[in-house]
Amino acid sequence: MKAFGFFILNVAAMASIAANGQTESSPAVQGDPAAAQEIRGWIDHWRKAVSAKDVDRVMELYTEDVVAYDVVPPLQYVGKAAYRADWQQFFYQYDSDLHVETRDLHVGANGEFGYATGLQMISGTLKHGQKSGVWVRFTSLYRKVDGKWLDFHDHVSVPVEMESGKAMLDLKP
Repeated sequence: MKAFGFFILNVAAMASIAANGQTESSPAVQGDPAAAQEIRGWIDHWRKAVSAKDVDRVMELYTEDVVAYDVVPPLQYVGKAAYRADWQQFFYQYDSDLHVETRDLHVGANGEFGYATGLQMISGTLKHGQKSGVWVRFTSLYRKVDGKWLDFHDHVSVPVEMESGKAMLDLKP
């Protein structure tokens, strides 16, 4: 457990050092460049699976013990089954035109642990015809399992205006 705590501290330090203003075309990389490139491949695979609304392809990218903090209740999803239900509910709300855009992507890896942080816009048309698109902040933590990077922790959030407690959904990078 001490090693995991040290890893989290290391990830936070690397993320805070990473330069601002990076995009998909000019990525920030910390640590092992080859491992970071593999994690970028993970992100691309995830993006394609989300755009296709393919919950099976999305879930093959996560560990069984994944813990996720999403922008929708509950406060946390623990385990693959709970997170799968979150994704299924999300996909159910949309027609098939989901699109994922990533900005300010920072990726790092060292040994068997890695991370990615950035901003993402997931946009599309809801089933009742309304267009949807909100920028969110994300952090994902990965570990290598049997030679493959798997996500074991997701954190997705939106800024909140503290006085009113309302989410600020109209901010743009």
